Amino acid sequence: MAEELSIDDAKALLALCASGRLYAVEAWVGAGRSLQVPRAFRKTPLQVAFATGFHSLIELLLRHAPNQQTKNEALSEAVHRRRSDLIDLALTCGAEIGTVPFVDVLGTADKSIVSTFLSRGADPVTGFPFAHAMRELKAKTTLGMYLDCRRQYPELAGKLQQQADMALRQFSCDGNLKWVSLLLWAGADPRSPGPLLEHAEDEHAQDPETHTTAFDEACTWGHIEILKRLNPDPTRDDFGALLEKAAFFARRDTMAHVLTLGANPNNKANGGSAALEACIRHLGWENIDAVLHRHGKHYQTPSYKVLRTRDAIRLLVEHGALWKPDASSLNDARRILYKIEPQVTVELAGMLAKHRACDDAVLHDFLRPPRMQQHLAGCEHQMARIGLTLEGQRKADLRRPDRPSAYVLASYDRETLYREVWAEPTQKVAQRYGISDVALAKVCRQLQVPKPSRGYWAKKTSGRPVPGRPKLPRLTAS
Repeated sequence: MAEELSIDDAKALLALCASGRLYAVEAWVGAGRSLQVPRAFRKTPLQVAFATGFHSLIELLLRHAPNQQTKNEALSEAVHRRRSDLIDLALTCGAEIGTVPFVDVLGTADKSIVSTFLSRGADPVTGFPFAHAMRELKAKTTLGMYLDCRRQYPELAGKLQQQADMALRQFSCDGNLKWVSLLLWAGADPRSPGPLLEHAEDEHAQDPETHTTAFDEACTWGHIEILKRLNPDPTRDDFGALLEKAAFFARRDTMAHVLTLGANPNNKANGGSAALEACIRHLGWENIDAVLHRHGKHYQTPSYKVLRTRDAIRLLVEHGALWKPDASSLNDARRILYKIEPQVTVELAGMLAKHRACDDAVLHDFLRPPRMQQHLAGCEHQMARIGLTLEGQRKADLRRPDRPSAYVLASYDRETLYREVWAEPTQKVAQRYGISDVALAKVCRQLQVPKPSRGYWAKKTSGRPVPGRPKLPRLTAS
């Protein structure tokens, strides 16, 4: 290693370099004097020469650089200054090309510099430089350099494709529609699973359980326009899974869009809705202040602070989502609701009961524990208004059903009436029988014929999803 100059000599050498006195510096070198300034100095002779832009002086100092590190630093400085001539000079004088991160080379946005590095063996794969450059620069020249690299080095096409897919996932997460469109044009695959760019270096990045797709990210973060641009295909994509992703953060508008595409909300093996369970879990997260600041154990989140999740749950049950939780999920739901005002529990129970979104036995098990009864104390009136007891039993089930009169039994055929009320609106059916729709509703109640709920025909006429027709129950004796 070269001997360090004294402070006075170092100052003199730096002054010669700053004034561009090439021959004086050449004589300094010819006399065998060191070019190594003390470490306390903020600049080296090469850095001062770079500031002057004096090519010959830089070449002289590079040829007599005191160590490899100085040459490598010169290459980095040349890249920073976007000087192709000085980059060639540093490489010719022995600078190591791998010491400059390739993402910094891409940051020059200079195709000739990028081409120089690639032709001399730079690594365009390790560290995902193209993906990082796309996100950091957001310049079309970056995309052009990516395509040029794919054309020139077809053996790297697969690994370069991974970087484009990774960038697409990240831009779908960020909500950048412009770059999503550009990357789709460049051939990025929205169905390609993998880590996000910002997590690509994490130790768990290679775990498939942590992988995601551009579709997943668009749904998770509620970017509807990006989801539309990605153009999911019902023959290739799992809309039920996308619905669950949107439900993870209760992205109601995104959920509504996925449902209009034909998503099946009941995609669990037992016929239940994973999206509905995700929304119920999100009730515990929407009031993020309570999560972050750990409010006291007696604090209950106000109902208005979970409004978005409540709306998302309502959307799902209106589209026929079924809640079929196991014992663990049932307990988790209770724990979440204990920390929220009881009106939310009442509303949830009412929605589940009204839309037949869960079995009566499940609803009863959900509401009957003593702590839940304590939680709902004082809500008996609200529960009664939605036709339930505090234990989750239907008020109607506690009364004797109307006894079908002999006249009703003789005048109406249950199976025929059942088919008719599900084939067209009650008013039209009642007109054929010469009675009012209210009278027909009473007949159906006596004969225990299920009718479509209010709003059923309006939804069906407008093409919106409607609940399926229930089976005709056996007429129970009274």
